Amino acid sequence: MSKEKTITSMSHEKRKIPPPKEFSKKAYIKSEKEYKKLYEESIKDPAKFWAKKADELYWFKKWNSIFKWDKKNAKFTWFKGGKINLS
Repeated sequence: MSKEKTITSMSHEKRKIPPPKEFSKKAYIKSEKEYKKLYEESIKDPAKFWAKKADELYWFKKWNSIFKWDKKNAKFTWFKGGKINLS
């Protein structure tokens, strides 16, 4: 089978193979339904979504702005003014 056919056939795959229940119990996102809900929240209001997620972390100094998109230079700046240690 050629490489092209493999890639093409994979891109048309519609089956869903659920993870084992024991794996899902330990996962941060436990179901496809929960994933879709989070995804929709992130699309509907990205600033609110990411601020909520960032609030789950300890910040030495909270940010001044959540994100800024410089379209001209294709650059995002996240949590400007914030100070955190994520090493």
